[in-house]
Amino acid sequence: MDKNRQRPRPDRVIDLIVFLAILAAGVVLTVLDVPAGSIAGIAAALAALYSAWTSARERQPPPPDDPAPEERLT
Repeated sequence: MDKNRQRPRPDRVIDLIVFLAILAAGVVLTVLDVPAGSIAGIAAALAALYSAWTSARERQPPPPDDPAPEERLT
């Protein structure tokens, strides 16, 4: 029965973890009475860093399917 259920993609899981981490950081900073402008700046900086990280990951070419030249010789 569980075979029809698809597993979430790792990218989605990472996105969810990052979202929850930024949300938790915002809540903690709000509880510590950090000014709203500072929280907005911190959230924007974290979002920019995450965007740069994910775009760099997407630009990497996938690994080749054929074995390395050293492995073909054996």
